[in-house]
Amino acid sequence: MAFIGIMTMRIRNVIASVGAALVTYGVARAADFLVVHVVHPRRGEVLAVSDMTLATAFGVAIYLWLSLRATRTQLTGLERVQIIVDTQLSLAAEIQRRLLPAASAGSNGVRWAGRLEPALRIGGDFYDFIQVNDDDVFVVGDVSGKGIPASLLQASAHSLFRTLARETVNPADLLTRISREIFAENAGSSYLTCVLLRVDAARRTLTYVNAGHPAGLMLGRSGRRLLSRGGPPVGLFQETAYESEVVSLEVGDLGVIVSDGITEAMEEDGVPSADVLNRSVCRIPEPRTPERVCDALMEIAKRSPGPRGVTGWQDDKTVFAFSFEDHGSRGA
Repeated sequence: MAFIGIMTMRIRNVIASVGAALVTYGVARAADFLVVHVVHPRRGEVLAVSDMTLATAFGVAIYLWLSLRATRTQLTGLERVQIIVDTQLSLAAEIQRRLLPAASAGSNGVRWAGRLEPALRIGGDFYDFIQVNDDDVFVVGDVSGKGIPASLLQASAHSLFRTLARETVNPADLLTRISREIFAENAGSSYLTCVLLRVDAARRTLTYVNAGHPAGLMLGRSGRRLLSRGGPPVGLFQETAYESEVVSLEVGDLGVIVSDGITEAMEEDGVPSADVLNRSVCRIPEPRTPERVCDALMEIAKRSPGPRGVTGWQDDKTVFAFSFEDHGSRGA
């Protein structure tokens, strides 16, 4: 779009310059006509007046041509800069896509899927899967802001989760460490919300922490449960303590975690976002596999108008879903 705007500007400048030159020449000829027919100069004076008006028109035309040439040079430089920026953004977007994990066939009893669509070419939403010993660690995050600043913190957070997840089995302790590192880098100006989960398939338990993120949803034989316990966003304060919660898992349990780009897209006046999400999931036809849940919720969010009264609204959208199956099952 930027390149099209530049080309449009170039065409307008050419048309304007040519038009101005023609107008200038026409004005000069008109002045020449008026002098001759009103003043009635002698023959030698007529030639002098004609030469002077034509010389003036020629000088103006030369000036406009030089001005157009300088403008074209400037625009050519802008085009080169725009091409470089577009190339760099394309590479950054490709790197972000490659950071997203593919659903692993080695996941212990957990089948999962994720979908992510940035509002701009690059964004701050992410999800990840980390297998640590016999446990599965999942994180779904949303960095504050959009675009390049958000993508920088997203890359840093992605690296921190993968590095520190192997140093502690406690999700609350892990988030405390990561929050301390991110605050040291940004002093609270940038932060992220997330839900961190650790699944112990052998014990059939899920330990999670919610750091300022929209509440996750668990559906199963025991009914609806919200994954909302935890603490403030990661990196917002210098020192933060998080509270984890342990949830028992049964075969067939379904978990859904979304970013606020999904909850805001589907919001309804006076209805809690968890209720809207629950109703939307329950309307998905069986079998509600993680893949089908992700695709359905993303499609609903795309069709939804977004927050009421907000024009031009857009945000990164992420859906992550998982189901607990037999311990011998494999994720798809």
